Amino acid sequence: MKNVWFGFPLFSKFPLEVVKNRKKFYTLSIVVILIGFLFMGINYARYQEPLNLGVDFSGGVVFTVTLPEDKDASELTRIALEAGVRDPIVRKSGANEYELRAKIDEATLPTVRESLQASASVNDENFVGPSVASSLIKNAVLSLTVALLALLVYISVRFRLKYGLAAVLALVHDVLVTISIFAIFFIPMNSPFVAVLLILVGYSLQDSIVVLDRVRENRKLNSKASTAEVVESAIHSVFRRSLNTSITTLIAALCLMIFVYRFLPDFTTGLTVGLITGTYSSIFIAASLLVDWGE
Repeated sequence: MKNVWFGFPLFSKFPLEVVKNRKKFYTLSIVVILIGFLFMGINYARYQEPLNLGVDFSGGVVFTVTLPEDKDASELTRIALEAGVRDPIVRKSGANEYELRAKIDEATLPTVRESLQASASVNDENFVGPSVASSLIKNAVLSLTVALLALLVYISVRFRLKYGLAAVLALVHDVLVTISIFAIFFIPMNSPFVAVLLILVGYSLQDSIVVLDRVRENRKLNSKASTAEVVESAIHSVFRRSLNTSITTLIAALCLMIFVYRFLPDFTTGLTVGLITGTYSSIFIAASLLVDWGE
């Protein structure tokens, strides 16, 4: 199909043949996920945990401190690292006020507190115990599972069961790829990561539904065409729209990642990775599954 690559001559030389090359796209996704699981094993051997779970999920302490006017977040990070805190997260909450998240146990808490008090004013201190962290993990998994099941039921009723399974499997793919990226780069994960996953599920589903709905419309218009032809035609017809929308949103996400990463690493990274993998799965994974399963 002409102009599917925005009319750029360089890209127009490469035809968009998603259905024909679908197994290559499947393989790419599987490889990324397997690499993620491999790094989870490496992380466990090095740090005794497969993922870099933050204070919210593994327990620790949240300090609210006020620094002198000539000090900034980098100074607070330095103090925390010297006190033995691994991967401290510092967020600015006021003029000279900062929030420090430290993944430590109760035995290390006095040392970190004394180090902070020597250079700053500690305004508040909240310790998150293992039981609270465990409860947050269970609620996070439960919320994501309920969301996926609810979407499966809705799409199955609105379209067909196979359409619903294809869309949900694409969402599971997005979640696994995003978690794999976090495992590979050992990025800290706190409660904002759960919000990112739920945003990702909604955004990715929107793109998948557009593609699947076009598949259904094309089938009505051409009942004699093969499933591969119907799906390929549907992908071509929505490709530019999906790519335009995703690039526009991705620009905003990248700006957020550039300027806010230091304060919200899990949210900004998860959002950026999720937008990319969500667009990828809606175009190259979801509809292609219908070819293998049959409409």
